[in-house]
Amino acid sequence: MKTRLDISIGPVQGFVSQSRRTRDLWGSSYLLAFLSAHAMRGAKEAGGEIVQPKVDNDPLFKWVCEEREGDPPRIGTLPNHFVVETDGDPRPIAAAATDSLCVAWARVCNAVWRCFVEHAASDGKGTKDIWDRQVKRFWEVTWTAGPSDNGGGGLLARRKHWRSHRPPDEPGDKCSIMHDLQELSGFIRAQDRAKQNQFWNQVRSRIRGLDLQDNERLCAIALVKRMFPRVAENALGWDVDASRWPSTVYFGAVPWIRRVIDGAPEKAREYANLARETAAEDVFPMQSPPFEGLLAPEAGDFPKLDANYMHSDFVLDKRLSQLKDGVGQDKREELAGALKRIYDTKDAQGKLLGPPSSFYALLLADGDRLGKLVGAAGGDVVSKALAKFTDRVPKVVGRHDGVPVYAGGDDVLAMLTADSALDCADELSNAYGEAFGSAVAKGEATLSAAVVFAHARLPLSSVLREAHRLLDDVAKDGNGRNSLAAAVLKRGGLHCEWVTTWVRGPDGDEDRAVALLDQLKSALVYNATEPGLSSSLIYRIRDTLSMLCGWDSWRPGEWGAVPDGIEIEPFLRAETFRSLDIRMDEHAAERAESLASRVVGLLSPARNPQPAEGGGDRITEAGVDALLLARFLADPDDQEAYR
Repeated sequence: MKTRLDISIGPVQGFVSQSRRTRDLWGSSYLLAFLSAHAMRGAKEAGGEIVQPKVDNDPLFKWVCEEREGDPPRIGTLPNHFVVETDGDPRPIAAAATDSLCVAWARVCNAVWRCFVEHAASDGKGTKDIWDRQVKRFWEVTWTAGPSDNGGGGLLARRKHWRSHRPPDEPGDKCSIMHDLQELSGFIRAQDRAKQNQFWNQVRSRIRGLDLQDNERLCAIALVKRMFPRVAENALGWDVDASRWPSTVYFGAVPWIRRVIDGAPEKAREYANLARETAAEDVFPMQSPPFEGLLAPEAGDFPKLDANYMHSDFVLDKRLSQLKDGVGQDKREELAGALKRIYDTKDAQGKLLGPPSSFYALLLADGDRLGKLVGAAGGDVVSKALAKFTDRVPKVVGRHDGVPVYAGGDDVLAMLTADSALDCADELSNAYGEAFGSAVAKGEATLSAAVVFAHARLPLSSVLREAHRLLDDVAKDGNGRNSLAAAVLKRGGLHCEWVTTWVRGPDGDEDRAVALLDQLKSALVYNATEPGLSSSLIYRIRDTLSMLCGWDSWRPGEWGAVPDGIEIEPFLRAETFRSLDIRMDEHAAERAESLASRVVGLLSPARNPQPAEGGGDRITEAGVDALLLARFLADPDDQEAYR
């Protein structure tokens, strides 16, 4: 009888989520997948058969196994949990997997230590001891073995309740990013500030540009995540290009950059040249633009600019936009003035370009009830389908101005521009079901997703934490899975939170929720030739529903029961008609009814399991978050001055 061996590597959340930059987030996911690949290789070489996931054609696994064709893989594609089958004793296989992971991790850490820390260790206080303690005790590999016909990883789930991994105590000042680990200098800042600064200045002497900022004092784990791409040849065995990773600010600016290239290419080129003359050396952090359509010779290097230099208020901030030594304040104001001239240029539709958006999107997706699916269809069928889905993810995300951070098995983590994220999530949902094809019944293989629209200056770890909450608590547990949850996270807090099934509509009408929201958003977008719905409509509806539903203080994500005997549809249609700013011609009533229907259609919840029959025309439960979300997507930054 074959034995099933489940192997899991952790901690995952602490390693990935504690990231300050987009490159940290990618580096965490990439390293974790890289270590998983080495653990899989160790298990395979010890005689085990990797059955979940299917790795025969996985590019990262093949490169780890020295089967190298084409360019090195750029994203992590392997999960931290995998399944091995064996006819023999599972213990040597588990040991081989653990040893292989540890050897790979030591190689990565040693490459970073030798290049960036070793020369400064004599200026620290026990720096080598801190380093060794952290890197040698960080990972926990857990495994369980049982009959291969038990159908799932129940043993592993029970094993994880047995807390056997006890990280050592971490004294002293803590890391700027991973707050439970000690920073590497070993000094207490309140007592030895000068010595602590001297140590970190020595570390920075080997680090180029802004890879380690003045206010960052890191632990060994955070420094490895940040710096391994700089020594990737020694750390991984191949080079990885991390220079094209856009910042959160850049993601927000991408749609605007395209408008500038079309509407003011000469001004863009002149501004880029001025920035090259006056700004610090890292003003062009990317060797080439990260998305298609941004390479425009007439705009010069403008699309490769650090996106901080695309915001006039950031340009005037010495901390956010550094200039060359000796360059005076007058040049900073000259930069801001040149940028203002771009803002004041009109595009082909006669609309001022204005400033770029400050919002980007983070997408997190996960397959629903995978264990149940494995039990019904078999592990081999599910593994092959997930491999197909993983292969499609980078293409789907790339089409929507996004970058996949991780795509392995049924999990996806990606960063996108705000205007394309929901369409990307919708396409991923379809791609997931299509990957299973006829191998399972229609509707059995489903995906849930969370999209957070976040201000670029919010901590990335907070945005990722919000995405996990949306996915786990709102889309899956709260809405019955096979759902999309979306939220807007502004600097002042949560602005709105909407959850829906992917398909909405009464009596089985298959209307895609994202398409319905997009139609409402289009009606709210300012258009000089045919203005649509006013934004004040959204807030009037919210205020009225607050009174009807008894909300003392409305909160994002709140649904309210409409009292018996009250029909709010006539009110909604009347308010929509009153909000319209259109020419009264023969088609006015038709357009008005269409717009009113869009508002009404998004006011009710859509949950799984859906009712067997339509619930009638009357709205019995209502919420305004879909309307607020559409309003945000129509104008994320409320740029009224540039209308």
